[in-house]
Amino acid sequence: MRRDVVAFGELLWDVYEIGPDTYRRMPGGAPANLAYALARLGARASIVGAVSRDAFGDALVARMRAAGVDVASVVRLPNRTGLAFVRRDRRGEPSFLFYRHETADMVLAAEHLRARMLRAKFAVLGTSTLVREPLASATWRFVELAERANAALAVDLNVRAHLWSRPNAMRAAVAELASHAALLKASIADLEALGGERFLRRHAPNATWVLTAGAGKARAIGRHGAVELAALRTRCVDATGAGDAFFAGVLAVLAARGARPGANAWRDPAIFSDALRVGHMLGRKVVSKIGAVAGLDRLDAERALLRKFSAR
Repeated sequence: MRRDVVAFGELLWDVYEIGPDTYRRMPGGAPANLAYALARLGARASIVGAVSRDAFGDALVARMRAAGVDVASVVRLPNRTGLAFVRRDRRGEPSFLFYRHETADMVLAAEHLRARMLRAKFAVLGTSTLVREPLASATWRFVELAERANAALAVDLNVRAHLWSRPNAMRAAVAELASHAALLKASIADLEALGGERFLRRHAPNATWVLTAGAGKARAIGRHGAVELAALRTRCVDATGAGDAFFAGVLAVLAARGARPGANAWRDPAIFSDALRVGHMLGRKVVSKIGAVAGLDRLDAERALLRKFSAR
């Protein structure tokens, strides 16, 4: 069966401090957050990543499966499962302390990937997997297999400049990945790290851009023209994973409406407006609770919208 979306990259436990000496673990990593949100919407979503063969890996795979994510492409390795401790400031903005040295998610290699993993309408990955080997080579293998499978490549420019030793190397690697994208998501912070929208005009001129501005307006710019939609006002408890949930909403609508490069729907501004709308709805859900996926528990309104869009 051809999936709607396959996501590639980090699959780990996020550990949140929820009280004095009290912590709670939840699935984490941008692609895991995205796949989780898509599955909760009812989309056919899978993830390509790696976890340990230990109890932490077992529990993480079980949690993703319970949410509806296809975990058949999760690789099990002897390395430990990655951890990230998450703290939040008064505005709900997160900071991360990673325990990922030689963990399973970091040593996923090109030889672990198979063509069958890429049978999807959209193949999604971020730029953080380009930082070091062997994960960087696995990233390019994922791109190669996606293009062979005719999966539209969606790239999240989740630029983390502090992970790179040389800014020029970062820009070159990100530029090369962006040049393969059919759909590209970037936040204000991402663009600032890369030199602004001129980076997109130079390296991804033919891609459709989805640009976010936190609590401000999101824009979609591409063959359909340009549409924008203001974010939904809400109190932010925890911003972890808000961008991932937003992108999941966008992809869910595009997949449901058959909007892919080359299709007439790809040039329909109304579809991209609907996509931004559902993206904002999911973003509001996620920031309402502690944890990147904790707010994805009641999605009746969002699912109803997707059914309505699919029927058009």
